[in-house]
Amino acid sequence: MPYPLLLEILTFVSQRRGIDFRDYRRDMLRRRAQSRVRATGCTDLAAYRSYIMTDREEVDRLIETLVVPVTEFFRDAWTFRELDRCVLPILAARNAPIRAWVVGAATGEEAYTLAILLAEASTRGTGSGFEMIASDLDRRSLEVARAGAYPAAAAVGIPHELYPRYFRSNGSGIRIADSLRDRIQFAQHDLVGPYLGPQEAIVAAFDIVLCRNVLLYFDAALRAKAVARLAAVLEPGAVLMIGHSEALPAESERHFQPHPGAKTNTGILVRRAS
Repeated sequence: MPYPLLLEILTFVSQRRGIDFRDYRRDMLRRRAQSRVRATGCTDLAAYRSYIMTDREEVDRLIETLVVPVTEFFRDAWTFRELDRCVLPILAARNAPIRAWVVGAATGEEAYTLAILLAEASTRGTGSGFEMIASDLDRRSLEVARAGAYPAAAAVGIPHELYPRYFRSNGSGIRIADSLRDRIQFAQHDLVGPYLGPQEAIVAAFDIVLCRNVLLYFDAALRAKAVARLAAVLEPGAVLMIGHSEALPAESERHFQPHPGAKTNTGILVRRAS
């Protein structure tokens, strides 16, 4: 697949939707763009370029393919247990709402997972609850997240004791209880785009940011840029949680260190003092 031709397509997507994929990993871009070439019946990338420039909906389909989410409630449950053990009690004991941001929220399962844990921690602590914004590139995924309705199979990883407090039956599926769903603001945002944080956030300063399995899409330079942006919205001592199998660029170690109270390989980091 000729990369210059793919760059033309990605430039067109950037102009139409304001989302720039050009510094994402080339192997991932080629593989996922090729899947759209096949799905549209185009003979090659040149034919697909002509197709996408005349079919407005195909731009959104390509974006969905490039950011295809892999998400579920309490995914990698041991990492969330560790977050609940060593981070959330400290945040919940303060006399201020916990400000949280979930990056790459996809269809919302991870954002709701964190919201459940924050709600539980708030009932045990002496603080003032929490405020959360969750963002993603893909508008269609965000529509699912805002609705908070999922198939019954999505309930598999949800702890039994939490289910009745935060979920309701919804025909043959499940839905998030309104009392929890209404506490999260979902917004379209590009972590490496023109704005530091979601424009819907009143102040781009957070106590905890989840950015799990997002950095792995970026090449080294873009990954470093993304981490620097995350550092900019976290005060010293605030927490960043990345995927347990992800690693920060070496130059980013000046911004973050492993959380001293957390087990290794959980992706829980703490913002260093400047």
